[in-house]
This record gives sequence, C-alpha cells and structure tokens, in this order.
Amino acid sequence: MPGDTAWVAEIWVDPDWYAHERPEDPLPSAGLPGLVTLRQRSLLVGRPSQSRNIRPDVDCGSDPGVSRRHCQLTTDGQRWWVEDLGSSNGTFVAAAGEPLPDTPLTQGVRQEIEEGDRVYIGAWTRLVIRKALPGEV
Repeated sequence: MPGDTAWVAEIWVDPDWYAHERPEDPLPSAGLPGLVTLRQRSLLVGRPSQSRNIRPDVDCGSDPGVSRRHCQLTTDGQRWWVEDLGSSNGTFVAAAGEPLPDTPLTQGVRQEIEEGDRVYIGAWTRLVIRKALPGEV
C-alpha cells in the first residue's frame, strides 16, 4: 500500500479469553505477541491447510479454535474492518479495558475496528491492529 500508513497485527495468546471460552486444549505460554505486517487491503485470518490450499495472511494456526477461513480484515489505508467468514467459534470485538465480549459479529457484516479495539477469535487468540512503530516494517 504505497504512500499509506504501515500497519501491523499483533497476535496474542490471551489467558483471559481462554478462561472465558473454556476450551479443552491446553493454553500455550502467553509470552510476547507475534507480529504480522499488513501489506494488502484485504487479508484472510485463519489456520493454514495444505490439503485445502488455504494460506492465511494472518496465520493463527497454533489455535485449534480458529477456523481455516475465520475472518477477513480490510482497510482503506486509514481505517480497518473485520468480517466473520462463517467461523465455527465466532469473531468478537471489544475495546481495550472493556469486559470480554459475549456476542459474536454477524457473519458477512463488516465492523469497523476502532483504535484500541481487540479482536478475539478461537480458543485464546487476541488480535490488535495498529499503526506500525518505526523499525517494525
């Protein structure tokens, strides 16, 4: 996206979301987030599958609660939206500091992600979309 602001997605293991969702799979170590540079206007978030030829732009493959084609992130270069693609466990959005969300997004309806929003998917994954800091891209 030449001339546009550089953006990144932080991929967190969120122990609070894990406790909220109560999955059977063990929680991996939380640690620092993974960082993905968002280079396209539309990005697939999900788990890879060689047999189905699915290669998500934002790979959340360590979380078995994330669908292969979980949600789509789109941007106009300044704002971001998230859309659930019919995932098994839903896509949830909440602002930082708010309680964890209980109501998933409606499939196929884009919701704008405001600065500071958290996107919760799967058994323990929290995504934060933000402008890249110097040296991150």
